[in-house]
Amino acid sequence: MTVTGLGDFALGQSVPSRDHAVCVSLPKVQDLIGYEEKNPKTLSKMKSGYPRFIQHHFIRRVIQLEEDSSEYTGKSFIFANYHHCQEALSRFAVQNYTIQERENYTWLQLTRGSDQIENISSFIQHIGASLSSRHAEEILLHQGLIRDREEINEQDSPDQYAREIIAQVHGTGVSAERVLISSSGANAFYSLFRTAFQHYREKGKTIWIRLGWLYLDTIETMELFAGEESKIITITELGNLDQLQEVFSQYGDQIAGVVTEYPTNPLLKSCDLEKVREFCNQSNALLIVDPTMASPKNAKVAHLGDVLVNSLTKYASWQGDLMIGSLVFPDHSPLGRELFESTKNYLSPPFKRDLLRLCEQLPHYPTFVQKTNNTLLQVVHFLESHPGIKKVFWAYQNDSAGYFRKIAGDERPGCVVSFEVTGCFESFYNQLRMLKSPSFGTEFTLCCPYVYLAHYKLIQSDQGLNTLKKAGISPYLCRLSVGMEEPEEIIQTLQVALQGME
Repeated sequence: MTVTGLGDFALGQSVPSRDHAVCVSLPKVQDLIGYEEKNPKTLSKMKSGYPRFIQHHFIRRVIQLEEDSSEYTGKSFIFANYHHCQEALSRFAVQNYTIQERENYTWLQLTRGSDQIENISSFIQHIGASLSSRHAEEILLHQGLIRDREEINEQDSPDQYAREIIAQVHGTGVSAERVLISSSGANAFYSLFRTAFQHYREKGKTIWIRLGWLYLDTIETMELFAGEESKIITITELGNLDQLQEVFSQYGDQIAGVVTEYPTNPLLKSCDLEKVREFCNQSNALLIVDPTMASPKNAKVAHLGDVLVNSLTKYASWQGDLMIGSLVFPDHSPLGRELFESTKNYLSPPFKRDLLRLCEQLPHYPTFVQKTNNTLLQVVHFLESHPGIKKVFWAYQNDSAGYFRKIAGDERPGCVVSFEVTGCFESFYNQLRMLKSPSFGTEFTLCCPYVYLAHYKLIQSDQGLNTLKKAGISPYLCRLSVGMEEPEEIIQTLQVALQGME
């Protein structure tokens, strides 16, 4: 282990201490609020952050480079792909803009004060349409604006190597030829869902089912398409599938597909995925499964899903300095095969140096997963037995352990556990001597104040709080990702914060 997440971290401190770090420290509750409410004092200390949420300083410099060479004074955006930019303009009916297609990116400017600025910003964030920090770094290097960059080992056929490892991790029934690698997990899902949505709409299948409370960008992407002669039905109850069965009975062949996570984020709940597969078979509906939370090495769902979505930023890129994602189209699925080429042609492929950086970390991927499996088992035992903990959510929680165990086997929970404290959340959070940041699946332990960072708007209204309550999600939920530190060190850090809360 080279980086630890235990100790004190300043507001805005990047972890690891590298130009392309994915995680940034938000050590106090007031920092969370300042970040979400765009407090200038808070933002001034945050030079980097989770790449789709905070624009990397290399990307800001590329934008500045464009603006300095132009007389146009609008609001600037950078897209990695021209077709993503064109789709944004079309989707939001943007007027009064300029667009320049460069050799390896697209520069868009809207009129200053345009009412579409927020929509374009959100679109870029939720579908992962921007440049990567390494891509921006390369542009600045070629322009002579920076002199140095990180050293990355060259490798013959990095795409083939990465696809082979990813196929192996997903298990039997997956071939390297049916793996696609994208610039991020969000871009992978967006590219797939857009392709699938259009494909099934042409067949008259316009009903999509969101099964479980899913990750923010997955929700937002699906909502982008809602209303286009389509309907998205959300089912958050996973304990029994009666509601899902009713939906299939009502809509039948109108159902295009089901999107779910296995287990879900952040409550790590699992369902009877075999039953979901049966329902999909009856209506010839697509089943999209995301096993990122516990890792595809643990959650072996390839024999059930038609397409698997995975954020390789987690577990595979365990050193915490890379945004990248994948799509897997299992050999058994003709429905997946129908979507493969169109999805491949639409997604944003990873920048080469990002792919090379992934290849440096992939050899240790299986070992990292096994280490965190073992550590999490001990940490969960501590949390479940501590009087300061109200609820614990993990892959083997009582209400869904049987379903997860059937897929993953025993003692393979991944690295994530979510929990609520009995006492004051703010006191616990502020005293916790641990990195507090978005993301998970890194070599360094970190704690994510999930709702504050993913659904802050929901805790600002009674309606939003009620939405969370119905889903069983506390506004004060903590999502802990264990790293490579010794279990005793992680437990001791939690113990001290819990005692300080009392």
